[in-house]
Amino acid sequence: MPFRLAYLVSHPIQYQVPLLRRLAAHPDVDLTVYYMDDAGARQYRDPEFGVTVQWDLPLLDGYSWRVLPNRSPIPRADHFLRYLQPSVIRALRRGRYDAVVVHGYAHATEWLAFLGAWLSGTPLLLRGESTHLGRRRWARAVKRLVLGPALRRMAGVLAIGSLNRRFYRAYGVPESRIFWVPYAVDNERFMAEADRLAPERQALRRLLGWPDDLPVVLYSGKLIPKKRPLDLVDACARLGVDRPIVLVFMGDGPLRGEVEGAARRRGLAHAIVTGFINQSEVPRYYAAADVLALPSGYEPWGLALNEGMCFGLPVVASDAVGAAPDLVRDGENGFVYPAGDTQALAEALRRVLASPERRLRMGARSREIVSGYSYEADVRGILEALRSVAVRGRAVDHGRSQDGFQRTGSIR
Repeated sequence: MPFRLAYLVSHPIQYQVPLLRRLAAHPDVDLTVYYMDDAGARQYRDPEFGVTVQWDLPLLDGYSWRVLPNRSPIPRADHFLRYLQPSVIRALRRGRYDAVVVHGYAHATEWLAFLGAWLSGTPLLLRGESTHLGRRRWARAVKRLVLGPALRRMAGVLAIGSLNRRFYRAYGVPESRIFWVPYAVDNERFMAEADRLAPERQALRRLLGWPDDLPVVLYSGKLIPKKRPLDLVDACARLGVDRPIVLVFMGDGPLRGEVEGAARRRGLAHAIVTGFINQSEVPRYYAAADVLALPSGYEPWGLALNEGMCFGLPVVASDAVGAAPDLVRDGENGFVYPAGDTQALAEALRRVLASPERRLRMGARSREIVSGYSYEADVRGILEALRSVAVRGRAVDHGRSQDGFQRTGSIR
């Protein structure tokens, strides 16, 4: 009998949907996904990109899902009450699931799901992105008071990386209840695209309008203050004194004008801001680049590193990037530098770009490392957690869930 698993997440996310499909296809899992919003599967305004987004890869096929009705009167994206969906309690109580995975705790609905799990006796597994990076002391104190007791009541937590694991330990979660479910992207798709596009590398550069005889430093992400894109402009201007380079910002956001202006003032002749790039087009940019830089001042993980590494890119990341301790091995596939230190960032880029042979060697090591951060590893980790915590044999009818909706996927 498969595990009946409920999975609560804010909305269809391009990084998570392939994992949900793999879980749904596994013979030991009977999955129902609950969404708080359908943004991502439909056109929506992204306040950080500053553009209207419609992802061009399908996000709702291959698994059963439901969008919960939202009762919140507050539409603000950053508000705790943005999602207020009491029906999640009823869904968990009636669904008689063997376990529920809740992704995060930033909104009221996740806490209502915690309550629903505890009231129904459903084993609760948390998957979140939290680390102690960038956290003020008062924030830690509040979390210790409120979040600590909740974490200790959970059946288990799913650690996305080493800093996330350390976070759970700090709040008293025993090692026996921490399961390894690393943050991943669709390695299979990205690596296949990398192999397909590799012979077209020079042609891609010409198509994108990049000089084909200069090294390309790539930034992938929103142009927002916490990601510190202006640090990369400063570092590349320092680097450009010794050698000309191409600096490409793959993304958009409120700092776009400042980034473009700073690049002009610093004399970066080949600085390009692409604007928003959709999922099907992203591989061309990684395939044509030489090194990926993530200069964030605060980044709980940084999935752009996973993506770039799938394409065999060396990576340079600040020490405020949560993925850095797991994915960046200093001198092997890239370098980690102190966040905000643009001289150190410039030196790290200089070391990567010093030799084409070294870049290739470091890029090959990137692919080796990121291979361990995969959806297959995630499925193994979730199954390990289910075997450890789930209450088996609770379901009455596997063709229809107990909250009264057909398990075919529809927005209600």
